[in-house]
Amino acid sequence: MFRYVLSVLLRRQVASLMFFSGLCLFGLISLRDIPLSLLPNIEFPKLTIITSYLNSSPGEIENLISKPISQIVGTIQGVEKVESISKEGYSFVHLSFKNGTDMNFALLEAREKLDLIRDQLPYDSSKSLITKFDPSSSAFMEIVFASKALGDPKKLRQWIEDKIKLYYERIDGIALVQVVGGYEKEVFIEIDPIRLNSYQVQPIELSQLISSNNKNYPAGQLPFGKKDLPVRAIGEFKTSLDLGNLVVRGSDTGRGTRLSDFSSIYERYKDRTGIARYNGNESVILYLYKEPGKNTVALADEVKKVTYNVNDLFKNEVNGNISFDESIFIIESIDGLYINLIIGAILAYVSLLLILKNFQSPTLLLLAIPVTLLPSFLVFNQLGIGFNMMSLGGLALGVGMLFDSSNVVISAIERNLSLGKKLEDSILEGTEEVLGSVVSATSTTIIVFLPIAFIKSTLGIIFREMALAIVITLSFSLFIAVTFIPLLAGLLYRNRKFASNIVSKFSFYNEDKIIKIYHKSLRKVLESPKYYLLLLVSLFAFSLSLLPYIEKEFIPRIDTGEISIHIKMPQGTELEALNDYVKYVESIIQAEPIVKSCLSNIGGDEENLRSNPSAIINSNEADLRVLLIDERNQSTMEIVNDLKSKISGSKEIQIDFKTKENILGDILAEKKEVIEYQILGDDIELMHSSAQALKKKILKLPGIEWVRSDLDEKSIEFNLDFDQLKMAKYGLTNTNVSTFVKIALEGITVSKMDNKDLAIPLRIGMPKANVNSEEKLGNLRIQTPFGDNISLNQFLSFSKSENLTSIHRNGNLRVNALTIGINPMFKNLKREIQSTIDAYPRTDEVKIEATGEKAKLDESLKDVVLSFLLALLLIFMLLAGQFESYRSSLIMLIAIPLIFIGTFPALFLTSKSLNISSFMGFILLMGVVVDNASLFYEYFHLFLNQLNDPKAALFNATQVVIRPIIMNNTTTILGMLPIVFTLSKGSEFQAPLGVVVISGLLTSVILSLFVIPTVVYFQNQKVR
Repeated sequence: MFRYVLSVLLRRQVASLMFFSGLCLFGLISLRDIPLSLLPNIEFPKLTIITSYLNSSPGEIENLISKPISQIVGTIQGVEKVESISKEGYSFVHLSFKNGTDMNFALLEAREKLDLIRDQLPYDSSKSLITKFDPSSSAFMEIVFASKALGDPKKLRQWIEDKIKLYYERIDGIALVQVVGGYEKEVFIEIDPIRLNSYQVQPIELSQLISSNNKNYPAGQLPFGKKDLPVRAIGEFKTSLDLGNLVVRGSDTGRGTRLSDFSSIYERYKDRTGIARYNGNESVILYLYKEPGKNTVALADEVKKVTYNVNDLFKNEVNGNISFDESIFIIESIDGLYINLIIGAILAYVSLLLILKNFQSPTLLLLAIPVTLLPSFLVFNQLGIGFNMMSLGGLALGVGMLFDSSNVVISAIERNLSLGKKLEDSILEGTEEVLGSVVSATSTTIIVFLPIAFIKSTLGIIFREMALAIVITLSFSLFIAVTFIPLLAGLLYRNRKFASNIVSKFSFYNEDKIIKIYHKSLRKVLESPKYYLLLLVSLFAFSLSLLPYIEKEFIPRIDTGEISIHIKMPQGTELEALNDYVKYVESIIQAEPIVKSCLSNIGGDEENLRSNPSAIINSNEADLRVLLIDERNQSTMEIVNDLKSKISGSKEIQIDFKTKENILGDILAEKKEVIEYQILGDDIELMHSSAQALKKKILKLPGIEWVRSDLDEKSIEFNLDFDQLKMAKYGLTNTNVSTFVKIALEGITVSKMDNKDLAIPLRIGMPKANVNSEEKLGNLRIQTPFGDNISLNQFLSFSKSENLTSIHRNGNLRVNALTIGINPMFKNLKREIQSTIDAYPRTDEVKIEATGEKAKLDESLKDVVLSFLLALLLIFMLLAGQFESYRSSLIMLIAIPLIFIGTFPALFLTSKSLNISSFMGFILLMGVVVDNASLFYEYFHLFLNQLNDPKAALFNATQVVIRPIIMNNTTTILGMLPIVFTLSKGSEFQAPLGVVVISGLLTSVILSLFVIPTVVYFQNQKVR
């Protein structure tokens, strides 16, 4: 059947060429619709339930909200783990589901479960918000605006919200424009507490009155002529004067008691909870969030155009500067992968020129690449695979392998031509001769990636598109090798003179000499196989002995020239004190000539809640992002160590440095400089003492920078202790008094007032001079329902207490998180920490588990082992089915363990780590190295049937396969060299994979050229 199809292709050459041209044309058309992004769409099976219960302690939040929610949602189908974090005023319940769970259905079921217990939660707690984990939820662009000629710099934020924000909101594809920094206006209703009491008005009554009156209501319809016109009751306040005229109490005189009688109403700038600075100057920052599925690069181009127009339009007032642009890294990474693809193809082509010593054959093989890739893009489009770091990385890795099948077919055709056969017969017989081996060889490479494409864990999620890209392109390369290549051979090989004098002058490849040396060495191995077997075992043992000294991590480290600094001061620290310390840190950073920019977010902004509902506004924490110039001699980690030595802190000030290594690491919450463990149990004191004991042991290790325990973090707070009997006597409740105290201390936002299309908050409060001490607060008078005015200290007392800042639970057990800061320059430190943890005596009351990177590494290792074993089984099944022999299939699998002889020493010498990228290299190698064994076995049986002499068949088979094996592996190795040398941004992620594949191929090919023939020879001798 195949011979007939091939003969039709050779007879109908024009029609055949038009068929392949059509495939390429449809592939080109599909290119327009393939999206460009940094990473594929990554969805993790996680939900977070956020519930607020303001002014409640972590303990109250845990008992009243976190526990009931955790118990009910733990019954949702597919839930693997339930964790909760209870902080002051907020409960966060994190649900992790089994991989492959339908998250839309899980979200619906979670809502139903929460509705069942809504009545069991505190009535004044918020409705629980359920959010999916969205890796793309971070801002893709940041634009910093500075004032030029606005006069008062405090006007900058309002001016930007009024004049500029709308330009970015109009861009198609922008989901959210978030404004952070600067000053926000509010209308403040400052109550005089003495006058308030004289009018017998309660503050809580005011808040309800203002909120209910500041509204417009539809009031039905009124006939007007032949029409019914809508009637609207207008109540909204337009000015502060309107607000001041609000009648609080009616009277017989007609004027009544108005709000302005006992309060001052004025516009002011709110007390700031956060400050934003860029390069030391206070600024306002626009964070732009894109809609899911939108092309980041195209959207960024549109934002740049708008920014240019805005700067031109308002050049006298403000200046906008793009401080962060995710599209730059995407473009550089994608362009780098394109370059790697091209360089790899050129290197492979040059190697073929030098080996084949003619232009026809390498050119024919080079033409196979576009004819393979373009139809592949058609399938990419149908399967929803975009161009990203993973899919293009798969193409860059596989470009060398695209030659493999075609190499074998060309070699077979040329071998038949050298025997004097006709061109068409040589093409038909040569292609048919190796059809089984190329199908088997390509299938083994494809089959090892299929498990990856269907694994639903983190490994499968990350590498699915890379695996599919390799599977699709290799499938097309097989199709092209047995159809298009023979067709082109029929056109280009009409001239039998292959050798080129020009190429021969530069070629160092001498196949006859190589075969002569190889056969001589093979004879020695056949004469004394035990000696070489001992050498092989020794090399294998040596390679395994290096394994403990190879660093193990989840994601390979990438130097992006970006540093994140997190500063945390004691709970209760005022914003100004934090701001002063951040200024000190900024001064040291900006003194470094290699620093390009420094963006500081000090405290928190309420606007952050729009993009991240789980954000907590803390006035004691700050985040700095430092970008370094590209032209520098030091690595980012060396610069971090230098900054650590210059920035002085204290026991009360926590400073964490983190090098941003890639966006994938951010998505997976990767922390290279931190190791995390969980101490689980019910006894808090025992958990705390266990953490302290471990802390002392770990701090003795060199390279440890700090060790922190969750239970160490406590905050001091004032407690209002109510005398319930007296409160009942006065007719007061906890809610009334607590609201009164809150209004007195910080005020509450009761409504909003529209002003020039801006909604300005209305806040009710008291002068700070009246409540700036415990004594003054206690002397405040509150009105009872009976009309009496009594001071607070008549029924309450003040006390101080020390409480945990947060309570963490994992399932039914409490968690004490042990976080260890390490210096990444100490390579074996993680192993020493784990040894210390393992040596700590365990009890039934306390468990210790790894989290963070180590837990992810352990999980991915399980997935790799599963994929490895599954791929091994599939390869064995494929080979057994092809050769109808269990024994022969097992012999060919001997080539797989040989890869470790080269890979472990190579990783050790190049200082590359074992990570998910290098794990993929091992899986890729499995398919490639078996290809060589399969090709040899195919020819060995061909010659054995012809010559009936195992030794003669052995040497004839090795003589035939030596060239395609050298060609295939040379093109694969050279195709991956650009990735190994990290010639472009983003290629660092694939570099460990390239090191594993190249070193594994070099050793396994050389060794298998001796091991496989030797085993096959003695196995056939034994059978005979």
